[in-house]
Amino acid sequence: MEDQKLHLEVASKLENLPEVRDFIADAMKSLGFGSEKEIFEVQVAVDEACTNIMKHAYPGTAGPIIIDCSGSGNEFKIIIRDKGKSFDPKSVPEPDTKAPLEKRKIGGLGIFLMKAYIDKLDYTFDADAGNELTMIKYIGK
Repeated sequence: MEDQKLHLEVASKLENLPEVRDFIADAMKSLGFGSEKEIFEVQVAVDEACTNIMKHAYPGTAGPIIIDCSGSGNEFKIIIRDKGKSFDPKSVPEPDTKAPLEKRKIGGLGIFLMKAYIDKLDYTFDADAGNELTMIKYIGK
């Protein structure tokens, strides 16, 4: 269904992640998008983005995370907004996934997973509007 937008706002607390995952699954299904695999991939990517917001944008506090989903054609779009500290996911180096486990740096896989599961990522920051991460998943490609 085109032009239908689904909206969720949660406090940036880790215990809200199941609500976010359920919202993504329900949004994709209600908009007619995705196989179970595609829904899982989008859930993982959004979960990672929200976890990063919770841990890094709002350290020690619980600010709002706003998630809007929409779809058109084969494009499922998720926009995640927060007013926490700015952060550019493009600034994170690719993890060395071939290094032995004991030599790998802890963390840093969230953005790697987002890039693996989402077809297009775009990040913007505005001093007044805050952070905005747009994720696009092309369904059935």
